[in-house]
This record gives sequence, structure tokens and C-alpha cells, in this order.
Amino acid sequence: MRIRWKRQSSRAGLISAVVTRNLIKGMDMEVALELSLPNYSANPEGLSQFERKRILKEAMKELKRIEEARRGGTGRQRARG
Repeated sequence: MRIRWKRQSSRAGLISAVVTRNLIKGMDMEVALELSLPNYSANPEGLSQFERKRILKEAMKELKRIEEARRGGTGRQRARG
């Protein structure tokens, strides 16, 4: 059975929710995915192992991007005057 998303943007929303739960609550990615999935899909049990790995991989990539942006923004000070 193939997974059905509730909206067209649900996949991106799920990835954002997983990353947010990981950053703010300190949850494991797998646990965050399991908790977030019912909010974004009509049939959460239809998620295949391949799709699960893809979502987790994209969430890790997004988390890495956020961490790099966080590190990059702290070193620069805006010059006044």
C-alpha cells in the first residue's frame, strides 16, 4: 500500500516537524518521525522502508543545514557607524 499525504505540502511539513522535535525536545529522529507521521498522512502504516529512509535522510540533511547556518551566523558582527 502506498502512503497518502493529507496535503501537497505534507511531506515537507513532516520533515520540518521531525527536525523541530529533534532540536527542541531532543528526540531521536525515528521517534520524532513516528510521533509526527499521523498528523501529515492519511495512512501512516503505508510508509515503506525505502520512503522512511528517504525522509530520515532529508531530515538529517535539513538538520545539518540548520546547524551550519547557526554556526555561520554567530561569528560575524555587524559593524556600526
